[in-house]
Amino acid sequence: MQFSEVHGQEQVKQRLIRSVRDNRVSHAQLFFGPEGTGKLPLAIAYAQYMCCEDPGADDSCGRCPSCIKYNKLAHPDLHFVFPVVNIKQGGSNTVSDHFISSWREALADNPYITENQWYMVMGAENKQGFISRNESSEVLRKLSFKSYEAPYKVLIMWLAEKMNAQAANALLKLLEEPPDKTVFLLVSEHTDLILPTILSRTQMILIPPLDEPSIRRGLLKRFPGQEEMAEDVIRRSNGNYSLAIQLMESGEMEQEHFEEFVLLMRMCYGREIVEIRQWTERIAGWGRERLKMFLAYGLRMIRENFMLNLQQKELTYLSAREEEFSVRFSPFIHRGNVFKMVEEFDRAIEHIEANGYAKLILLDLAIRNILLLKQPAPVD
Repeated sequence: MQFSEVHGQEQVKQRLIRSVRDNRVSHAQLFFGPEGTGKLPLAIAYAQYMCCEDPGADDSCGRCPSCIKYNKLAHPDLHFVFPVVNIKQGGSNTVSDHFISSWREALADNPYITENQWYMVMGAENKQGFISRNESSEVLRKLSFKSYEAPYKVLIMWLAEKMNAQAANALLKLLEEPPDKTVFLLVSEHTDLILPTILSRTQMILIPPLDEPSIRRGLLKRFPGQEEMAEDVIRRSNGNYSLAIQLMESGEMEQEHFEEFVLLMRMCYGREIVEIRQWTERIAGWGRERLKMFLAYGLRMIRENFMLNLQQKELTYLSAREEEFSVRFSPFIHRGNVFKMVEEFDRAIEHIEANGYAKLILLDLAIRNILLLKQPAPVD
């Protein structure tokens, strides 16, 4: 992957390129920032550039043997670590290499892949991915060899916060005594979950949210001829290119989420307990990941309606249909209930993620919203 394939982030790209050209490549770097900003594709493009046999002023050549192998994510000196779930053939010793073919295919389709999307590729069902001590042992084994072809051996660890304690401690030892000509590129969305001792040994590089023109160029290249939908999605993605792609690809699913959210809020406002119970039984059959997506959608709608209530339309990211509903619904989302509603939706997501009983979680959420929607707005 070349830098030209990474949307936006021009300042970060130039910083990374200068580090290679000035021969100042830090042995341990941490790319951190929100989801959908391009941290992983930037790390891959950076690794390709530092190993390119004929690098240009702004990008790798894309033609040399090293670049050709990097484009296939199959260079012998490029190693990946990412969250996995245990599978039958690997048992408790399952590591990233068990999924490397699926990983390469997933990145070839979408280098801005999200954690949930990767779990779906693995068929993780209700399991949560992790990076284990076995992974660290495998990394140590690989990095103990000399590089095959490139000037650097590069390890890219995606979602480093998924390391368990044993894996983190093993990585810390590697960072303290790194093998010669080895570069560690960690990618994280939640640095607060990484050991402070690891953070202190890395050069931290913030990858900010993408600007709208960069998202627009990326979407129109991936979805040609869909300018109108792209404009709607750009406003709602809020700098998250991964979310923008999902919104473009899942128009039907998002429409269903909208309809179910509207139905839920209307039933809650009307205190239709029997209908709510029937609704929870039907929706609970969606499965954990789909339920999390729906609840996250509900959180977004609550936020948008609160902004409308505050007369801050310029800060909202609503489709035409959502806005039509929200004009009527927003008066019921105010300072007296919005924070509690957000808390209830967040709690429901946490319980679903922890494999709680979906019907009870959804029913509890609905009943609490019945009470919250009836709360009067505070008088200034």
